[in-house]
Amino acid sequence: MTATPQDHTPESALILLVDDDPSVRFVLQQVLHYHGYQVEAVATIEEAEKIKRRLGPEAIGVVVADIHLTTNPRFHEGYTMYEHWTRLHPTLPFLLISGVVSSQRLPAVRTGAVAFLSKPFVIEEFLEILQQLLKTQNDRILRHEEIT
Repeated sequence: MTATPQDHTPESALILLVDDDPSVRFVLQQVLHYHGYQVEAVATIEEAEKIKRRLGPEAIGVVVADIHLTTNPRFHEGYTMYEHWTRLHPTLPFLLISGVVSSQRLPAVRTGAVAFLSKPFVIEEFLEILQQLLKTQNDRILRHEEIT
């Protein structure tokens, strides 16, 4: 299945939300649905991997992942998932989120290589970043289609 720009419009864009906090998942899922996005919300990397295998990475518009998917701030499971998935699927957009201040010192966050929001964040800013990531993804798809 080849993704097309219309696959990643707000009306049909799939946001894969990975956060271990059920209340964060619930609120973000409700906000995203309200704004017309499709959402797959999961708590673990394993669940996210199952969705990616089932749908294919090209079906995912943006991955929103909490950097810390456990209560131990020394573990950066969401960041590790970002690094691994980006190696496999370099054009898959990510938005990393975290309420742990030290997360801002992670290399890709510090250099701006990945979009990042510190919790708590303003929903409007969250939605604006998602729209920017989807637009960038659509532009890549269009350029790729023009080349091929």
